[in-house]
Amino acid sequence: MFGAENFGRPCYYRSAHDVHDSVRISLIATPTNRVVITGIGYVASPILSDALAGRISAPPATPPEITGFEISEGQPTWGYEALDVNLEQELPNVKSFVDRTSALALVAAKHALADAKLLEREARPAGESNEIGCAYGSTLGCLEAMGIFWNKVKSSNPKFAPPLPFTHGYANSPSSLMCIEYGLHGAAATFSGEKLAGLEAVMFAADQIASGSARFMLAGASESLVPAAHRHLLATHQLSLTGKWDNGTIPGEGAAMLMLESDQSARARHARIYAEIEGINFFPLDIQDPGDPISVGTSPEETVNFVSGPNLLPGNERVHLLRTTDMAAVCTKLFTGDMLSVSPVLGVALAAGTLCGTVRLALKDGDAGLPMIQKFPRLAALKYSVATGFEPAGRLGTVMLKRYSEVSMSGQWPRVSSPS
Repeated sequence: MFGAENFGRPCYYRSAHDVHDSVRISLIATPTNRVVITGIGYVASPILSDALAGRISAPPATPPEITGFEISEGQPTWGYEALDVNLEQELPNVKSFVDRTSALALVAAKHALADAKLLEREARPAGESNEIGCAYGSTLGCLEAMGIFWNKVKSSNPKFAPPLPFTHGYANSPSSLMCIEYGLHGAAATFSGEKLAGLEAVMFAADQIASGSARFMLAGASESLVPAAHRHLLATHQLSLTGKWDNGTIPGEGAAMLMLESDQSARARHARIYAEIEGINFFPLDIQDPGDPISVGTSPEETVNFVSGPNLLPGNERVHLLRTTDMAAVCTKLFTGDMLSVSPVLGVALAAGTLCGTVRLALKDGDAGLPMIQKFPRLAALKYSVATGFEPAGRLGTVMLKRYSEVSMSGQWPRVSSPS
């Protein structure tokens, strides 16, 4: 970890090597401010859009094949690409080379800021204390840019290697570009190297607001499905060899961003509030232990769990990482592929939208027709949602959301807890 300054605000970068296997609960035990979500933006496979719009009622029997690059014979060809994203249309001001991981982050950030009505700088509250910060995470970072640079270094004289891709190859390049493109002058942080990097970014952002150090924070993650990423997942034996989730992962790409702010700020500018963040927790997880490591203190009839775990097929004994076998579970990876650091953040975005009523999951009240839904309760009864992320090295991350009320419904905090 190292310190830096970004427009006079704290800025830091952390890799997976700085993370220890211990219980970690959101740093602010007695928050000064309540933290709410006022904007969501995400980019993923169009199959997810079809599912949310009700155009399909089940994930594809056979996952889609990767079309963006050629794959050697005999290697897995399945992957969920973000095919319906027009980068030139979405990012007209970006004229030079930008790594795909950065581009997807810029698109999701644009949507989240616009959703919160904070995209136009003149529409933002004035004053230094109202600057928007940026917290970003990525598991693999900008491998496309790194590949362009190092392939040139290996194939010719290193002094002729293009410098532009090198500058875009750092893991914190996407967050730097977001700060520049959208005028984010507040606190900044980047997390990389693990599947929970996106949730680490959300935790950092929430803590900044809860402690009173920031009023607005943009937080999220992005990943791209490029040749270098595919080769890494193959070499580390993570890819499914059959196109089924029971013997490996099916890769995906995309980005998910959340606009977080204090509830006082949201009310003052009459912003739509999707949900309130009640707690963010990280627990060590023994992947060999079939027992459930944590429990949720809310009623299953009032709670839905957006799962981003190791095995995702409905009916699998590990689909519920929480000790709530009768709780509704949403397995979005069946429609997006494994987007690494993005998948848990996407779960938070969809969970917030579900509580607000803007994400309907293509269901009628009480309907349990989609395979990604188990025992889904009446939408009107939902008060809480949990988004979970899983780190194969042995960590579970959870974000607990609740419907926002001006009168705080504070009960036991955090509601997600470990037996220890």
